[in-house]
Amino acid sequence: MIKTNKMKLKNLLLVIFISVLGANSIAQERVLSEDCKKYLSLMGTYGEQEMWRDAANFFVKAYTACGEEKLDHTDWNNARAIYTSMLKIDTTSTRQIELKDTIYWCYETELKHLKTADLTAEYAAKLVKNQAKDLAKIDKLFAESVHELKERLSINEMIYYFYHLVGNYNRTKGEEKEVARNFAIEEYLKLSDYIGIAKNKYAADNNQKGVDGYNRAQGYLDNYFTQLAKDCEMLVEVLAKKVNTLPKEKDEKLAKIQGYLSILEKRGCDQTELYGQLADSAISISPTADAYYAQGNYFKKRNEDRKAQNYFEKAVELEGEAGENLNKYMLSLAATQLSNKSYKAAFNTAKKVNGEEKGKAMIVCAGAIGALANSCGDTTFDRKANYWLADDYMKKASALGEDYSSRYANGAPGTTEFFEAGKKAGDSVYLSCWGESTTVR
Repeated sequence: MIKTNKMKLKNLLLVIFISVLGANSIAQERVLSEDCKKYLSLMGTYGEQEMWRDAANFFVKAYTACGEEKLDHTDWNNARAIYTSMLKIDTTSTRQIELKDTIYWCYETELKHLKTADLTAEYAAKLVKNQAKDLAKIDKLFAESVHELKERLSINEMIYYFYHLVGNYNRTKGEEKEVARNFAIEEYLKLSDYIGIAKNKYAADNNQKGVDGYNRAQGYLDNYFTQLAKDCEMLVEVLAKKVNTLPKEKDEKLAKIQGYLSILEKRGCDQTELYGQLADSAISISPTADAYYAQGNYFKKRNEDRKAQNYFEKAVELEGEAGENLNKYMLSLAATQLSNKSYKAAFNTAKKVNGEEKGKAMIVCAGAIGALANSCGDTTFDRKANYWLADDYMKKASALGEDYSSRYANGAPGTTEFFEAGKKAGDSVYLSCWGESTTVR
């Protein structure tokens, strides 16, 4: 494993230094002196050979010969790669401080001549990662870059930015603490929006690795968020104050409400009165499928299944057959129909569910079949045979990643019972209640 990681690092740095080894073509465009070209080339050669101290010495010579204004982003990036690699071999505390300061100097000097939001955010994230003490500088760098880049922020930059904001909240005392918390919550909502946009772009390109990466980023943000409000009671108290200052403009107000609903749902606080009030407000502003789903979710969590079913039905209706959340809404509707003892309706709804929710929908189908087993069929054997069909659906759920339970199989006919009914293992049994067949076993 060590050898593999070393090879990966070497290959990465080889890619970085290719541009330096080809410095002659770059140098012509920038009109570099012969000494400048020579030292840049030597820096690349020694870097490729992982002779970091020699590579660093030639960077210093290149810096003097070229002049800092002639060095481009590739040169500065290579210098940072060299000093970052030296951090791994020069481990004394004094040397670590010196090398980190040199890396920061590389960022600062490049930003004087080639300032971009990308580099600014990268530098800020590096400072947070290294636990730098200049918090005001970190604040400034992030303020200059985060909302310019938006969804183009890297995963690390998003994580370190929010980590920094939560740290600011934890460090702050007195009246300023609430200000820091409110700011961190607002930035959490914006970062979550950026993550959603980035994920959609990767999904459109069929890049599952990119989608998974931003899912992890959201997970990190959600985890850090718990420090801003440790339980539902505290979270409701914080958000209730923000509800009193919602924007007047309709679309902006709705966006804020949807963000707060998302926070409450993720934290398992969707049974609170505040969640219900926000969902109701969302419906009054814009009666969309997701607003009705939120209100249905609220009533479901409060065990008011009759009310929940009405809202889920409306969510499914408004989402339409092509809606991206249709399967999610139908699963909730099916589960509520099952709770309301509308077993045939639950079965029929769950059968239509596809995608990630299909496994859970198969469990709903099994539950509906099992619930009506004793009233479906002309004979005891027919009625008990329903449990085989219910077990079929549990196995389908298991194949889709859900936990399997044999509770339905245990109620099916035994060997003596199906022998007395003139059946043998492997025979097909048609179950008229469900319009489906199962297998004797």
